[in-house]
Amino acid sequence: MSLNKAIEKFKILGPGLIYAGAAIGVSHLVQSTRAGALYSFDLLIFVFLANFLKLPFLEMAVRYPATSGKSLLDGYRDLGRPYLLLFFVMTILTMLIIEAAIVIVTAGITLLAFPELGLSPVAAATLLLVVSGVILVVGKYGALDSLTKYIVIALSLATIIAATLALREFEPESTSFTFQYFDFFNRSDLMFLIAFIGWMPAPVDISAWHSLWYCERNNWQPANEKSVKDSYFDFYVGYIGTAVLAVFFLMLGALVMHASGENFSPSAVSFAGQLVELFSKNLGSWSKSLITFACLATMISTTLTCLDAFPRVLSRCFHLTFETPEKPKSYMISLVFVIAGTALLLFLFLENMRAMVDFATTISFLVTPIIGYMNYLLFKKIKNTKTFNSGKYVEFLDKLTPISLLFFSIFVLIYFLIKFF
Repeated sequence: MSLNKAIEKFKILGPGLIYAGAAIGVSHLVQSTRAGALYSFDLLIFVFLANFLKLPFLEMAVRYPATSGKSLLDGYRDLGRPYLLLFFVMTILTMLIIEAAIVIVTAGITLLAFPELGLSPVAAATLLLVVSGVILVVGKYGALDSLTKYIVIALSLATIIAATLALREFEPESTSFTFQYFDFFNRSDLMFLIAFIGWMPAPVDISAWHSLWYCERNNWQPANEKSVKDSYFDFYVGYIGTAVLAVFFLMLGALVMHASGENFSPSAVSFAGQLVELFSKNLGSWSKSLITFACLATMISTTLTCLDAFPRVLSRCFHLTFETPEKPKSYMISLVFVIAGTALLLFLFLENMRAMVDFATTISFLVTPIIGYMNYLLFKKIKNTKTFNSGKYVEFLDKLTPISLLFFSIFVLIYFLIKFF
């Protein structure tokens, strides 16, 4: 590929990399790395399986607006108000907890990288929220698009380099650890797997966020509106990229952390700190900066993208639910609410953050089949329209969706059986 073509392809990238920035957060840095740390490569197959089975649901983030010209939230409203209300309520129940969990991890890694700041974790988290909010208000979508693009590329390179170095340095014959194999009949192992699948590569509600970014990108650059083909290229770069990085984070956990034989903290912040320290111990002090940068870039991108997504969803859902005119200031009001609510939650309930995160991730996991089904209904609705792009691949997605819904429904049933029996 020539340099000019590469530059043109790079310019196409936008919402797909914003999606990647939102997805490559706790699910990758903490969950994927912890999966490798606890079970070595045992759960690698589930990284591929989760990404494969969520594809038809998440691809609707591009397919529906490309066909209908509307976001998935508009689609849910067209299906019926109860569908939209379900999504609205789920967002309200989980958004502050999720944002709080993300930003406190980001704050912890920031303080690890810059101890001279001398701030408490809550103060650092609040500062990060305010700075991110200012960036989004001043720079609007353009700042999010540009910043995320470069951050995701930088964190991808840092993660791949770190995992490759760990693979080169790994010597199985010189280690004394024993592998802890994953056991399907072990309750704690199954609960971890359910949480792992639920957020790998991301919860399916991210498809609605992605569709809003898709529509906003076209509003931001109407003269350079991307073709449908370009939009799919953008989506798959982000989607495949998140899957590949999940593998690399799992490799880091397996090669560096599992091999150490240490016990790991359930706290996401402490866990990230242990990862950095283990790298420094195993590969040399020079590697500390590399892995710290990879962790920090990962969490900054997630903090910024999620902080943009939740106000967009709130604003659009409120407008569609109550049929009020959507004004630019509604995003601003929603953004202030999310920042203030997240900061207050951290200040009052930081000690219970793990329980709240468990609640939020459980809600996200349990509604996976429901949102997946809603997206499937929209797929069926647009399938017979003139603007729909059909073909063998689309027929494959049509057949894959019921299989995916069945898979996630079975895991939801397993969750309830484990929880209550």
